[in-house]
Amino acid sequence: MKRRDAVLLGLGAIVFVLGSSLAVFFGHRTFSTNGERAVATMNAEELTALRQLLVIDRRMSTEDVYLALGPPSDDLYVYAKWNGFGGSALSQARVYFIGGHPTKVRWMKLGFFVYERRL
Repeated sequence: MKRRDAVLLGLGAIVFVLGSSLAVFFGHRTFSTNGERAVATMNAEELTALRQLLVIDRRMSTEDVYLALGPPSDDLYVYAKWNGFGGSALSQARVYFIGGHPTKVRWMKLGFFVYERRL
C-alpha cells in the first residue's frame, strides 16, 4: 500500500509541475504578444474582427458600439464584453466606458495575444 501511495504522489507531482509549466508558458505567450506582434499572429477571421474594433472611437455612444460589434455577452456598468470574439472560444473583447463613451478596447485570446487600444 505504501508503494502505491508513493507512485500516486509522484504522478500527482508530475502532473502538477507539467500543468503549472503549461500555465506559465501560455500566460507569458498571451501577455508578451501585444501591439503589432498581436496583429501579426492573427488569422484572416481575427483580422476581420480587428477591423470591427478599429471602427470604435471616443465620440461613439454605447448604442453605436453595440451596433458596430453586435449585442454584448455581458453589459456591466464600466465595460461590455463579447465572449468568443473573433471566432474563438478562447477569445474575449471588452470595451470600457466612461460617461457613456468608449475609452479603451481590449481583446484577449488566451494563449495567443492581447490587443489593447486607448481611445
